[in-house]
Amino acid sequence: MSIDWDIEELAGYAMGKTEDQVEKMINESTTEDELFDKYEIGFEQYCKIVQDLLPFTPTVTAGITGTEYHAFVLNENGHGRIIVRLRVISTK
Repeated sequence: MSIDWDIEELAGYAMGKTEDQVEKMINESTTEDELFDKYEIGFEQYCKIVQDLLPFTPTVTAGITGTEYHAFVLNENGHGRIIVRLRVISTK
């Protein structure tokens, strides 16, 4: 799964879409148009904003590896699911 697909998914949820609507938006390649309609920006600009905001998101720890990530998380039925993530670089 590419980072662009993850960011498209995040865009859909940020625009208030359901899971089915997000999937349809991605499959029909309408993300660019919908971002422009909602925010008056293109997908490339949206990607840059998401990547710039990631360091300000809370960190989560991957269960198996213990790797820490900054992440946008979708809360579904009481369970968090990471949508977009950025590995935390330790400065220790």
